[in-house]
Amino acid sequence: MLSTSQRRNGFQGRTIAAVLLAAFAGVIGMVSAPAPAHAADAYIALAIGFINENPPVTMAGGSAISATQDQAGIGALTNCQNNGGSHCVTQVIAKNECAAAASNDYGEMKGASDPSLSVAESKARSMLQNQQGAKVIVSGCASGSTPPPPPTQPPAPKQGPTVSFQTIVGGLLARITDRSGVTSQCTYATDNFSRGFGLPANSTYDLKIVPAIPQFRNWTVTITCDNGTSTTATTYF
Repeated sequence: MLSTSQRRNGFQGRTIAAVLLAAFAGVIGMVSAPAPAHAADAYIALAIGFINENPPVTMAGGSAISATQDQAGIGALTNCQNNGGSHCVTQVIAKNECAAAASNDYGEMKGASDPSLSVAESKARSMLQNQQGAKVIVSGCASGSTPPPPPTQPPAPKQGPTVSFQTIVGGLLARITDRSGVTSQCTYATDNFSRGFGLPANSTYDLKIVPAIPQFRNWTVTITCDNGTSTTATTYF
């Protein structure tokens, strides 16, 4: 039979051994457990280029996602050019975030990034000094969840000039205003009358038809410009 002292010593020995065994097992577990996976960094780059440089300006956008900042930037410029852009410029490169690039009718460009795509787009638009025609040209996220932008649609057809008429001493005044944004040479033509004139971009030209005798009837007037636009109007004179 073991004495009280022997039983106490034996119990203490087993307790210490158990503690040491548990500690040892914990160390082994820490050494053998695989380290948590770390997601690779991803960069998204956005570029903008011009399709039409005359106000209202039309733009093309390009984007690319890569593991390196340089590769993303090169890819965005290439994508922008493939979408019809000229003079493409990188506007923003973001790491593990979303990004957006915006422009307005005058060709001003700004880029911004944020974890939220909608916030990045809002930031980019708000950074433009002039908000006329402000819009996001291209946006996306570094996660790759947003596909590259599709090829930009061709610009809308140019608008023909407007014309208003005013009776003046000795004849008629036709006030012609360009809406195409392109300087052109135009021709004003109606029954038994034709005259050529230059029409600078976004400006107004006053064409005086003098002398002219009122005949108190409707006249159909056609204005044709060499930028591919034309306008037909009617005036009573």
